[in-house]
Amino acid sequence: MSTSLRWSRFFFVALAIALAGCASHAEQQAEQAEAAAARSEQAATRAEQAATQALDAANKATEAADRATAAVKDATKEINRVADHLDQMARDREAATPGRRLSHVTKSARRAASASASSSSDRAPSAEASASTGASAAASATSDGATSSAVAPAPSPKK
Repeated sequence: MSTSLRWSRFFFVALAIALAGCASHAEQQAEQAEAAAARSEQAATRAEQAATQALDAANKATEAADRATAAVKDATKEINRVADHLDQMARDREAATPGRRLSHVTKSARRAASASASSSSDRAPSAEASASTGASAAASATSDGATSSAVAPAPSPKK
């Protein structure tokens, strides 16, 4: 064999080995790509399952919120009903006793007037007596927060 033939054989053998090495490297890359694709597919499946679970949880939370809203509406209706009932009871009580609200004012004014009249029967009323009559005749606040007042007439001076 000639040397050039030997060299060409050697070249072809080296080329075949190199090609075989490239092929095995390409096979390794293909296997790695397949493994990565399988892992990606598993991750996508897990993500889809998690999304489904999240959607179910969101639906359940929405249902619970709807039930809570309905409960609040019912409670509000009941509170308003009770408040209306209490208001009606107060109006009925006031209507049943019409003179009751003003009676303590009138009684107080009458007492102040009679006390003033008895203390000043023989003399003219002093400034102090007039001031106390006006002060004692003022009414106090009623139970519903309204304030009314009545002033007793000042006794006329006797000459």
